[in-house]
Amino acid sequence: MKKYKKIVILDSVILYPEHRYRLNQLADEIVEYNTCNTEEEVLERVKGADCVISCWVDITNRVIDENPQIKTIAFWTHAYEHRIDKKYAESHGIYVPCIPDYGTDSVAELAIMGMLNVNSRKETSDIRLIDEDLVMKVANSIRNFDNNVKDNLTGHWIHEYVKTGNLKITDPDYFKEETMKGMTIGLMLSQDNLNNDLIKILAEGFKMNVIHCCCDITYTLSASFRPVDNLLKESNIIIYDSNLISEDVKGKILNGNYIDAIDINSIQRKGVSLKGKELGIIGLGRIGARVAQIATQGFGMKVKYYSRTRKQELEEKYGITYSELNDVLSSSEYISFHLPHVGAEDFITKEMIDMIPPKTTVINVSVGNIFENQEHFLSRFNENDLNGYIDVYRTMPPRQELRARKDFLISTFRLGWRTKSTVGLKTHKLITKLGMANPDVRKDH
Repeated sequence: MKKYKKIVILDSVILYPEHRYRLNQLADEIVEYNTCNTEEEVLERVKGADCVISCWVDITNRVIDENPQIKTIAFWTHAYEHRIDKKYAESHGIYVPCIPDYGTDSVAELAIMGMLNVNSRKETSDIRLIDEDLVMKVANSIRNFDNNVKDNLTGHWIHEYVKTGNLKITDPDYFKEETMKGMTIGLMLSQDNLNNDLIKILAEGFKMNVIHCCCDITYTLSASFRPVDNLLKESNIIIYDSNLISEDVKGKILNGNYIDAIDINSIQRKGVSLKGKELGIIGLGRIGARVAQIATQGFGMKVKYYSRTRKQELEEKYGITYSELNDVLSSSEYISFHLPHVGAEDFITKEMIDMIPPKTTVINVSVGNIFENQEHFLSRFNENDLNGYIDVYRTMPPRQELRARKDFLISTFRLGWRTKSTVGLKTHKLITKLGMANPDVRKDH
């Protein structure tokens, strides 16, 4: 006997074939809708359902009252508190799971990627080593970053298409974007170009699998040797020196099915290095901690943070320091916000924004409503003031404003969660929770 008689999905929840298989093991019947626009639509569609899945659709108390058969109302998101009165639902014996931790890696990677891209625009006489240019190119290719920047400024918003029910994604290959962690990168470089900094950033920072050939390197646990043909088969992305390899190998690379194949001779060094710079993190939850890890272990950045709860274990683990909020805002070279979706609304006031010194690089890939005054925040990105990267806004991206400030502010829209692996993991996590024994078993009343 299956756990549910009928599961109703009210939103364009992204289900790969593997997800559908698992759902079919849980329910006799599954009904899907792209979205719901009114309470009446929701009431009509959940009739007879003992499990309801939502993401952007509100579940009112009336829906709960008129459907005593509902056992589970699940949310395909981490921020759901504004969509349902959870205490009211639980008082009716309804299990209300969500997914709090699916995008840790993809969002944290994006924050660091933003710093690398902003730094590539900065003029300096002390140009960064080629390592960071290579890492930026790798990251941008894996996350389809440049196309997402263009899409944001032209109003091509995948997130909004899914949210409004205008786009239904059923195949993981729809996504061009992927998470860096766990991907395999093959390095075909000489000893002069293959140095420990590059390996450190990729393997110890981003936690990629690094394999190499063509030369010997100082022994490290962070990279493994492969014969050329094995490296070509195993790699998702390749960095190579066209002057080092044969025409036969070059042909295999150019005709291979790689996310990207980067010839080191095509890279033009430019911009400022992250190495040794001071990063201030505001909010040291899962994502903030992952940013701290990449920054310290990958780039050797000095990290200080502010969080409502001091994290002494992480201080010892990553060599980071706790500071008061005003100090982080007023004395960091880079600032990255990682505050929660609920409970930090309007937390960053106009006065706090004004504490940030000119020339600071500011990153926000967490949530847009943390700023009390978004217009004032955006107004500071100009030639003589701030520079940075943002992925989130109070509502929709203010495209006209972003276009006007594009030389100083790089922007995308909801790219943080949108990778093939993150979306796949997100849905698997929810299905696992649907299959768990309900912590609050409803009693007929």
